[in-house]
Amino acid sequence: MKMRHTVWSILLLPVALLLLACHDTDSLHYDVHEVNVRLGDSLRLADDFGGMEVKLTDTKGSVFKCTTDEDGVARFQVPVGVYQASVSYSQQLGEGRKLIFNGIENNIVVTDGWLSADDVHLWLTVTNSSTIIIRELYVGGCPKDDGSGWFQRDKYCILCNNCPERVVLPNLCLGIGTPYNSFGINKNYGEDGKLVYEREGFIPASNAFWYFQGDEVVFEPWEEKVIALNGAIDHTQTYSQSINFAHAGYYCTYDIEQYINTNFYPVPADVIPTSHYLRVVKYGDEMESAWPLSTSSPAFFIFSLPDRTPLEFGNDADNIWYDEGRALPTFTCKRVSTDWVLDGVEVYSTAWAEATKRLTPAVDVGYVYMDRRVGHSVERRVDEAETRRMGHIVYQDTNNSCNDFYERPKASLRD
Repeated sequence: MKMRHTVWSILLLPVALLLLACHDTDSLHYDVHEVNVRLGDSLRLADDFGGMEVKLTDTKGSVFKCTTDEDGVARFQVPVGVYQASVSYSQQLGEGRKLIFNGIENNIVVTDGWLSADDVHLWLTVTNSSTIIIRELYVGGCPKDDGSGWFQRDKYCILCNNCPERVVLPNLCLGIGTPYNSFGINKNYGEDGKLVYEREGFIPASNAFWYFQGDEVVFEPWEEKVIALNGAIDHTQTYSQSINFAHAGYYCTYDIEQYINTNFYPVPADVIPTSHYLRVVKYGDEMESAWPLSTSSPAFFIFSLPDRTPLEFGNDADNIWYDEGRALPTFTCKRVSTDWVLDGVEVYSTAWAEATKRLTPAVDVGYVYMDRRVGHSVERRVDEAETRRMGHIVYQDTNNSCNDFYERPKASLRD
């Protein structure tokens, strides 16, 4: 019986740590240390950041949670270890907009010499976000039925209005970051270890961007829009594990005068109205015959132009930015202000160990991994608490793909 009691004590110790991380630990029989995590951003420190949940995660995956006080400080009692501090919090602004706060601080080493006065400063990225989000992105393709390879010209994305309000957006566009693949050589980092365009407040839209026809795009409450990014036809007639895009409510990227590759852009299914064709503004390599959206690891984002048309924006010679600083057509990008970006998802490939971020923290703090060629997609997680509260599916949106997305084993349009 004594042996059984000892085993149960060992098993319950992690639970006790989780429950008591923010509480008095005088009665515990192991040493703990006071770790104060103080929130702030580049302009403010411990100001207006009360009531936010902070997490300390150790190298074994144990998670300690604590809420900040009115001074913006989360006060933990934790044992010796190496920790990551993180916070993700959103504040509703109304009219389909919200503020998202994110912060991560790694390699916090708590030793026996730790002093409670040694505050950890957790700097926050603050983003003004929209309720129009990327719900799913499918780019990796699927196996061919005869086992001879894979088919990858059936890409799509689903955009979603993640709230019960009607949202009207001007000049809604789709863009991709550079380099096209997460494992590509990225020469856009400065000596400070940050992307050079982060401090300038923009994301480079590489090669070209697509836009919806008309001056405005309307999303009814909870509405979703499916966009076929290649081949808006019924691919299941040829490949049973692919996608059928022959639906009247779907949209598609189709501008055959600009991107002439009919293998990527066959004439869309006749049930899709021509008003649902997205058009392209092309400013990169004129020889490109298709939008170079990665099939393994894109940096994909959506944006809305508040004060100019897509053609005006795309043809603005003063708005050119060159990838790697190389003034060549292949490296041509357009500066998209992060204030215009509605949502983004950074995808890493499981096939390559190397990866670098292309989207700045103002757009996406994290990333999500994806397998290509096997019919998988990346999909946004459901916010269970908000779903119960609203009585409707609400998707998680913390501006961090590590939290918000997961790899779906089968693209949802095949369900």
